Amino acid sequence: MFTAPVLALLLVAQPSDTHTLQWKLKEGDVFYNKSSVTMDQTMEFMGQKVEQTVGIKTILKFKVKSAKAGETVVDMTYLEMKVDAGNLPGGNAADNLKNVSFTATLNDKMQVTKLEGYDKFLDALAGDNAEQKKLMKAMMPLSAIKQMFSQTFVVGPGKPIAVGGTWDRQMAVAFGPIGNVETKEAFKLDSVKGDLATMTTKGELTFKAGDGDSGLPFKITKSDLKADKFAGSHTFDMKIGRITGSKVDMDMSGSMTIEVAGKSIDANLTMKVKTVSVITDKNPIVD
Repeated sequence: MFTAPVLALLLVAQPSDTHTLQWKLKEGDVFYNKSSVTMDQTMEFMGQKVEQTVGIKTILKFKVKSAKAGETVVDMTYLEMKVDAGNLPGGNAADNLKNVSFTATLNDKMQVTKLEGYDKFLDALAGDNAEQKKLMKAMMPLSAIKQMFSQTFVVGPGKPIAVGGTWDRQMAVAFGPIGNVETKEAFKLDSVKGDLATMTTKGELTFKAGDGDSGLPFKITKSDLKADKFAGSHTFDMKIGRITGSKVDMDMSGSMTIEVAGKSIDANLTMKVKTVSVITDKNPIVD
């Protein structure tokens, strides 16, 4: 029969079968997100086939201004953004984002409840060009910027979980009259090695046409775009309480109807998007 002290030692020695995937942010914390997005797109319309490759490289700095129960305030600053978009409009505007900042308030679920700095963001992209500002506001609405924060702060299920455990996340981003994006993701704690946990995810993504008049030179009136593939992985350091790396691949296809100058144009679209990001304590520009 085990004595009480021996039994206690045996219990302590047993490995934990659950793990906590929770961000640990403290006032004054600084970290950086270096990301790369590559998009290969093919659009067919009116007997034409247009192929385009877009590359976006971004370095963001995050600084925790304050952290308390239910409310964490984080500054996010663009240190660098490079866009290789060929002749697409707005590519050069990315140069103006350097040193532009947002301030986000996050709840305990790492969801953005308040975001400041959006107007300065639009001014940096469009300057005094009112039409350009209208276009940028439609293409990158406040809801999309909030989602960008949410994508950085990928979280676990909110409770300890064993390897093989799963949880879900749903998000919706409204791009006004241009359309609406909805995602449904299923996460799985795939493995744990030391302090590093690997989460894998598979999901669904759909894009539907929006409602109302955009005031823009074009309007998407119909769309059945959806993701044929939406999968990725995230590495979480449980000791420091932070995502350290993410990879997401998405293949999207479907058709849409675009209205331009009173004429409707039917188009077929295929798109492959690959996103890779690394989060580190070191400034990628300096170190």
